[in-house]
Amino acid sequence: MSNNNTLLVQMTKDELMQDFEQVIRKVVNQMQVQQVSKDEKQAYTRDETAELLDVSLTTLHNWNKQGIFKPSAKVGKRVYYSKDEVLARLKGE
Repeated sequence: MSNNNTLLVQMTKDELMQDFEQVIRKVVNQMQVQQVSKDEKQAYTRDETAELLDVSLTTLHNWNKQGIFKPSAKVGKRVYYSKDEVLARLKGE
């Protein structure tokens, strides 16, 4: 016969949501830590891209609006530029 221990915990909806948020934050933080090294990054933030290209955020925004240099991904309000595209732009391609 199998010994199956079951524990029931009573919690509010808000407490449950807080637990879910903590788990999600941990997972997101672990994913970010794995991509911290710039050599391993596949995409750069707006700030990193502007710094690498030696342009202002305004210029980067204008290039995006004009279709000159578009971001490769958007996550929520965050914009990311492809590492390959940024390096190609640096080389003048």
